[in-house]
Formats: sequence, structure tokens, C-alpha cells
Amino acid sequence: MSRILVAGTGTGTGKTTVCLAVAAALKRRGLPVAPFKVGPDFIDAAHLAGVAGRPARALDAWMTSPDWVRACLARHEPPEGLALIEGMMGLFDGAGGTDDRGSSAEVARLTATPVILVVDAQGVARSAGALALGFARFDPALSLAGVIFNRVGGAFHRETLESAVAPLGVPILGALPWDPALAIPERHLGLLTPEARALSREQVDRFAALGGAGLDLERILDVAAAAPPLPEAPDGATAPAGSAVRIGVARDAAFSFYYQDNLDLLEAAGAILVPFSPLADERLPAGLGGLYLGGGYPETEAAALADNRGMREEIRQAVAAGLPVLAECGGFMYLCRAIEGDSGRHEMVGVFDAVIRFPGRGTLAYCAVDLVHPSPLGPVGLTLRGHEFHASSLVEPPPVRSHAYRVRRLPAGGPEVEGYLVGNALGTYLHLHWASCPEVARNFVETCRSHAAARPRAPVGRVP
Repeated sequence: MSRILVAGTGTGTGKTTVCLAVAAALKRRGLPVAPFKVGPDFIDAAHLAGVAGRPARALDAWMTSPDWVRACLARHEPPEGLALIEGMMGLFDGAGGTDDRGSSAEVARLTATPVILVVDAQGVARSAGALALGFARFDPALSLAGVIFNRVGGAFHRETLESAVAPLGVPILGALPWDPALAIPERHLGLLTPEARALSREQVDRFAALGGAGLDLERILDVAAAAPPLPEAPDGATAPAGSAVRIGVARDAAFSFYYQDNLDLLEAAGAILVPFSPLADERLPAGLGGLYLGGGYPETEAAALADNRGMREEIRQAVAAGLPVLAECGGFMYLCRAIEGDSGRHEMVGVFDAVIRFPGRGTLAYCAVDLVHPSPLGPVGLTLRGHEFHASSLVEPPPVRSHAYRVRRLPAGGPEVEGYLVGNALGTYLHLHWASCPEVARNFVETCRSHAAARPRAPVGRVP
């Protein structure tokens, strides 16, 4: 079992570029690559999954636990391939400013994974040595297994960079040139998602070619093979408590933000996940016991979502009939009354009597959540962790009778109420990672199962 963690000196250094080059080049050789992403991120992980051909999973010790991080990596590390972990932000950046909880460095230490540092070489020459030296010595408990330069200007630039770093004793594992053809366009919240603009076959081939030519893949694999074995992890599967139940999962350019572990936990609890598109489908799939509407970009697809009146009305009627629904961030926005922005006002489903403004107040924070009211996720008293990341705002909170969540945001936010309840529909701006409390997946499936058992036998919706 082999693994590496590709870290950076900060955001935008080229971690994703290097990981895509490694994954594409190794996949071309026929070597399995299992992608992972440190921290609360859906977009980079989705691009990695697309190139690797396997789901990408989040490794975040703050949102989950050290034991879960080790078990998740051990469970999905390919026996004859490479576990490729992309770090987040800078190597030591995490949930707070006084320690590295939630950071790439923490994940590397917890899993004894070799760290390869990506140095953005644009505008840097001999100073690259100072950068590498600082990162190598900052934490004595962590050692760098190598350095990769990104956005190198040419042969002379590369020679200068190597001469600055070589005396430090840190192996130089390659260099990638600046290639505008490989740049993935960005927008608010990060890169364009694969649903909005997937990497073309030509781009993937280009990543593979650059990885093969610019990276010392054999030495990278040797570094990865030096990682010690992880403790054997159970497969994580438990026998479902009842019959299978169909849960619709929104999947399209507007909704794509899901933690893979959440989906795995739902399936382990007995869910049959049925993808559908609120953008393209006129009706819900038949025979659903519940809905899971994840985050994404409903604000950029608001006009098309509004035009699909049939889907909006069907979801509104389903909620009125008691269908259990979990709507996170973008899914919550879709269930509100309208989204307003520079392009005008677009009517949404209207389950929650609130209006969303985009652009709004940007929010990025880890959060701890206590369940303070019974909801489709379970009873009062459960505690979960997750994150909040959006660029929109509620014009005013929905006037609901009950809130499901008491939220504490890092680093030092006071408790606030959130988690809006209307019938069996739970709407929230938060993305919760259910590995922090796996019981909620079983609770949600059981709620959906109970609803499915109680509904009339004639299904509503299209035949799959």
C-alpha cells in the first residue's frame, strides 16, 4: 500500500495541477489511483475523481476524528496502486490560527504519510530555497519527502530553483511548466465544477504527458511505497435495519456538493440512491422515500431552475405530503421562495418562506452542531461537525416554528440557531460530515423508510 500527500506553501500554488498530472500519468500506466482531499472541499475532489476514475473522499480530522481519517484511508487505499491525497491551503493551515488542527500536516502525521511540497515558482528563483527550508524545519515532527516546482519558466529557471533547494537535502521530484491550456477557470467558491466544465480528453492527455515528462514518477512511487502500513480498518458496512428505500439525490450543474462518506453511510443503512436533475427532469423519480438536495451553484442556474415549473411544483407537493427532505446550502436555497441577484428575481420551490440574495455575505467556517429539535437526522442531543461555505445571504430567516440546530462556528463564534424545519423538510446552509455522528445516516434512512411504508401504493413520479 502506497500513499503520498501533496501539500502547498499556500492556496493557488498548484496542488491540484500536480495531483491531476500524477493521477493522469499513473492511470495511463494502468496503476490504480485512489484520490483523497484534505479539508472541506468538493470541487478539487470532483476533478481528481474524474481523472482517477474513483470517488474522492475527504480527510479532515476536525470534522470527523483521527480514527476515522486513518480508517477511511486504510479502507480505500488501493492494494496495488497509489493513495493520492491533495492537501488544502498551506501545509500547516487548518481550523484555527494557533495550531494545525484540520490541516494537511495533521493528516500527514496521523497517517504517517510522506509529504511532497509544491512550490509555486512564478516570480521566485533562489528564494525557493528559503521557502523549502522554512517548511522543512517548521515542524520537527514532520519531514518533507520531496519538492515539486510548479509554473517553471524554462530550463534556466529550473536550474536556479534546483540549485537553491539541492543543498538542503530535500529531494527534488520534478517541475511543471506554466501551461495556460491546463488552467481550470474559476468563479466564486473556487474552480468551475466538472458539471459546469469537465476536463476535456485533450486536457487529461496533456496532464498525463506533463506528468510523465516533468515529474520523476519512479521516485514519487518509491516515496509513496516507504509509507508504513496503516492499521487494518473494518469495512464500515453494517447490515441495514430494514428494507431498502429509494432516496433521490440531486445531481447536475446546480447540485453536486456531497461528501462521498455521507453517500456511503446512506447506502450502508439501506438507501438506494437515485440521481435526478432539478434542471433537466420534469418530474421526480418514482417511488422515493426521501430527497437529498446537496450544495452547488443554484445561483448561477437560477433562471433554468425557475423555468422548470413542473419539478418545483412536484417537490413542493411532495414536501406538503410529508416527504423527508434534507437540503444543504444550495439545496436549501432552491427550497426557498426566490433567488434575487444582478440577473433579477427567480422563483424557486417555496418550501421555506425566505429570499436568497446573491451575491451576498461570503461565509467560510468550520461549525459544530447540536441537534436541539427532532428532525429527519434524529433526536435531540446528537452532535455533528461540518462546515459552511457560500457567497449568498438570507434576506431574512424563514419564519419557521422550530430550529433543528444550535451552531458554534470556529474560531470563537457564539451559539446561533439554524436548521430550518417545515414538516419533514430540513433546510440548512451547513454541510455536515456524517462521520462525526454516523447515527444520523441511519436516522435519515429510517425516516425515509417509514414515510415510504405509509404512503399510498401508487407512486408519484416518473418511472426510472
